[in-house]
Amino acid sequence: MDLLPIITTTLAPLLLISATGLLILGLGTRLGRIIDRLREFSREARSSEISSERMKVILQQKKILLSRGKMCKNSLVHYHLTVMFTAVSSLFIFLSAVWEPFQYFALSTFIFALITLFIGSVYAVIEITYSYAAVKKEADVYLHNL
Repeated sequence: MDLLPIITTTLAPLLLISATGLLILGLGTRLGRIIDRLREFSREARSSEISSERMKVILQQKKILLSRGKMCKNSLVHYHLTVMFTAVSSLFIFLSAVWEPFQYFALSTFIFALITLFIGSVYAVIEITYSYAAVKKEADVYLHNL
């Protein structure tokens, strides 16, 4: 049995894991920034020197930030599912050298990986749109005279 084609075929889906890992890294950073911003607003809201106008802006942005956080979380969950399904697909590809019906399992799990990648990307696009809305809202309040 020639193992080189089997190993090569098994490793091909792992390129998707690498690409998805980069998406996870970038989105994880975005989620961290959202959490930091919420904590900053929380500290500011507890301050006794906050104006009612600023508190109104904080409460508006809190809604947007919580929605963005949820979108990032959903996207990250789907990206991690992509990694899981891709890894399982590679395993099934390897096992199909021993028992041919594993090819169908490999194809099925790889399709699931692509579906979860797509869903995660949709959530990421929605989050990016929300991100702009939050910045625009703050700019409308504080930079309208500039």
